[in-house]
Amino acid sequence: MAKKKKNPVEVYQMVCGSCHSRNYVASLKRENKSLEVSKFCPTERKHTLHKAKKA
Repeated sequence: MAKKKKNPVEVYQMVCGSCHSRNYVASLKRENKSLEVSKFCPTERKHTLHKAKKA
């Protein structure tokens, strides 16, 4: 029988802070829901702040 994972992981989409387009996908643990990372936004063609939103 397969073992259950100790830390369940959920899938989140990274949403641009200025244009609100969903550009990246991240798998995060349930405790780290408020991830904010500076990523490249292809629609604006510059680095902007991206926040994790539920997929």
